[in-house]
Amino acid sequence: MSKLGKKDLFSPTEDKVLPLTQQPSLSPTDVEKVMVMLSIRQVNSLDRICLEIRKATGVKMKRSMLIRSLIDGFLESRVHFEEAKSSTDIQHLISRIFHHRRPQ
Repeated sequence: MSKLGKKDLFSPTEDKVLPLTQQPSLSPTDVEKVMVMLSIRQVNSLDRICLEIRKATGVKMKRSMLIRSLIDGFLESRVHFEEAKSSTDIQHLISRIFHHRRPQ
């Protein structure tokens, strides 16, 4: 708890993390706010992808919706991180998952 008696934004979340097999099934409206800092390149890329989706499908996609979709796709992949030695290794593992799953 912070000095103000409110949950600290940067407090550890380990105590409330459940294994994936024990995760309750949540509806899309059950969400928790998370703050993430992105680079300008990442924000511009998300915006470009959202525009591409809108042009191709007519569906208006917000950044947050795209990020949630990316995370859900990643979580379904069951990647194994045992051999990763750095954040670059992890980035390459994740990139391979998305390239492998690319629709034909």
